[in-house]
Amino acid sequence: MSGTNGSGVRRRLRVALIVGGLGKGGAEKQLVYMARALLQSGVDVRVYCLTKGEFYEAALQDLGIAPRWIGRFPAPPLRVLSLVAALRDFRPHIVQSTHFFTNIYAAAAGRAYRAVSIGGIRSDAQYEMEINKFFGPMLLRGTSALLANSNAAKLNAPAGGVRPEAVTVIPNVIDLSAFDGQAAAALPPGYVLHEPAAMVVCNLRPKKRVERFLRALALARREVPGLTGVVVGEGPMKEFLHAEAGSLGLLGGGVQFLGRRDDVPALLRNADIFVMPSEHEGFPNVILEAMSASLPVVTTPAGDAGLVVVDGVTGYVVGLDDVEHMAERLVSLGRSEVERARFGREGRRRVEELYSYDTLGERLLAAYMGIAVELGNNRLRDILSSYSNSRSRGDA
Repeated sequence: MSGTNGSGVRRRLRVALIVGGLGKGGAEKQLVYMARALLQSGVDVRVYCLTKGEFYEAALQDLGIAPRWIGRFPAPPLRVLSLVAALRDFRPHIVQSTHFFTNIYAAAAGRAYRAVSIGGIRSDAQYEMEINKFFGPMLLRGTSALLANSNAAKLNAPAGGVRPEAVTVIPNVIDLSAFDGQAAAALPPGYVLHEPAAMVVCNLRPKKRVERFLRALALARREVPGLTGVVVGEGPMKEFLHAEAGSLGLLGGGVQFLGRRDDVPALLRNADIFVMPSEHEGFPNVILEAMSASLPVVTTPAGDAGLVVVDGVTGYVVGLDDVEHMAERLVSLGRSEVERARFGREGRRRVEELYSYDTLGERLLAAYMGIAVELGNNRLRDILSSYSNSRSRGDA
């Protein structure tokens, strides 16, 4: 079987992307990147979503990919039937889930259309298994293959009964030109971050462990009184974190809680240090943004953070519960503008070399080819081969 039809015209690869939501989050931003990269590579892409009217829907519409809503019914079995019906006129070669909890939909639709189903892992696999409890193994093992954004997920997946060969890793990327344009925007009149400012940007959920940052900040301010903290984000831990800041004496000048913001790139460009104190991550998208803004990063080794941040080169990696060590690193960076600038330059260079959006389409097609070979799926392999041949000839 070849990758062309009878007239010698290449058959287009058809990929259905299944998403749980399109809210303003890192996983959703990466979904838009994937859809755009596949579209630019000549792939026929459609997006099927359980929600509608959320932030990144407009970005997909601008690409000419209007998301199809399959969330009319709350019960998962009925949503599966809605998805299968919606795919009838598309008949995808690949059904790919971009959230862990939507893996079940990709698995069912893949079987219905004899397509390759690819599940998604956006954290470290251990976290997904913990929060999904009884359903975790089914979500992990139900699809033909898995696409993760972190090596941590690949390492942890065997604990859920998945062979390492079934997990392909594609790290998160960033569109640097778009980020730089947003980062150059002016902050609101009169708004100033006091130097040196250490910033956390995240959804205020328990796994983000922002209280570690607050405790380290309080310790560091004993040595560097001018060091201030900035917390950007909303979430269920908000009241607890405000109370914690109060008990540590940080309110009234030591830390600002800015809530949810639409100007994060500009805020990062005006900060001095970025901190990620998380317990669980996959590949932290926000670290790429911080490094793109030339910020030194202090992070725990959650997920792949300890691989993205090179200790002593682009920032510092500290133990998960080592608040004292985190405080020491904040003191070091708070005292030295030279060290902050050096780490920041190296971080930006590392993003440019390893995590640019520009090669995402090629990496996705290569991942699909690897999955096709692993599964022995000659049909998919031959279609993908035609894309490789087109690139080698310089075709669009």
